[in-house]
Amino acid sequence: MQFRLATAIVAATLAWPAGAGARDLPARTQQADPQAKIAAVENPESAKVCFDRARKLGFPAAGGGAPYILRAEFTTRASSGVVETGSYTDTWVSDSKWRREAVLGNSRFVRTRNGKKRYRVNEGPDASLLQFVLTAMEPIPATDSIKDSDWKLRQEAVDGVAMIRVARGREKPDGTPDPKQFEGYWFDGTGQLARTFLNSLQTRRLNFADFNGIQVARRVEVVLEGKVGMRIDVTALGPAGTVDPRIFVMKGQEWNREFTSEVR
Repeated sequence: MQFRLATAIVAATLAWPAGAGARDLPARTQQADPQAKIAAVENPESAKVCFDRARKLGFPAAGGGAPYILRAEFTTRASSGVVETGSYTDTWVSDSKWRREAVLGNSRFVRTRNGKKRYRVNEGPDASLLQFVLTAMEPIPATDSIKDSDWKLRQEAVDGVAMIRVARGREKPDGTPDPKQFEGYWFDGTGQLARTFLNSLQTRRLNFADFNGIQVARRVEVVLEGKVGMRIDVTALGPAGTVDPRIFVMKGQEWNREFTSEVR
């Protein structure tokens, strides 16, 4: 499966001390539309339809609207063993001009696009963790990487909420996902992405709020073995205003988008 980080790196970096965090997990994922909890959801036509619909419903970069800047903060355990607060910034002007950056201490991970050219920078001991932050904020695989026959769709009740699960990979005989061979996404009755499972990590998307007609999750929780290992909170989301075009160019750091199913 593509866009998998090394599980050992993520597990060592994200795990909180034993006993911490588990009680903080909400009993129920907050949905974009509370009415979605009432009835069973309708099966989408295919995995590709499900992914593309959720992308347009919940991610402003897919909406084709006005330029925006999204800022977020996250708290996690860094490679040093110390719990630190990092930052994530998504500056979007158009499909061909954007910059995404995550920073933690002396580490950073950046992807940008300026026209046909793409750039990427990964620096510092926590660069792999920061790459995962970008994935957690926009986890839906790119349309050009989706082969419908690889995915299975089914209805599931999650904390009493009817959802559609779109998944591929191996599950154990008892129905639990194989951490190394399973990739799953859960969508509520509105089509909004609510949860994911990747690299032994679950994410929960919470506190949806409107931005230009798009319901954007204002919190993403990353869960490892039942414990919250990272919380990403959107602190600001608004019009981009004037953006210095130089931030989209990183000379000497050109990158070709390959061996990944991430869009940006």
